[in-house]
Amino acid sequence: MFDKVFSDFDGQVSRAELSMTPLIDMVFLLLIFFAVTTNFTKETGIQVDKASASTARILDRDLLLISVDDKGNYWYDGSIQSAVAIVTMVQKEIASKPGSTVILLPDKNGRVEPLIGLMDALRQRGITRFSIGTKKKAEN
Repeated sequence: MFDKVFSDFDGQVSRAELSMTPLIDMVFLLLIFFAVTTNFTKETGIQVDKASASTARILDRDLLLISVDDKGNYWYDGSIQSAVAIVTMVQKEIASKPGSTVILLPDKNGRVEPLIGLMDALRQRGITRFSIGTKKKAEN
């Protein structure tokens, strides 16, 4: 009697199958979610030797990075730009993302005048939300 019940049960279990369609749908939904919520930061295109500061902190949201190399050139999105072009691009970016912060990354061996000139040009256009990029000072 039990043999018949168990044989019927074993036959039903062997016919059961697992559908992968909902799993694939879930993976695609997760992929779309992460792609939409990811912040993409445009790099400056040059590595500068930043000055150290003990109060340096990491910012990771809506950043516009502009480097000033040791020769006084402005770098944005992988190429050298003029101050006027930089300010125009920053205005467009801030118009599309109002909470953005401009990070100016000057080379510690560079001149101060190009940095001050860019800061002044940004302020003249009403852009006052910017910071100077530094690296964390090593603690002794």
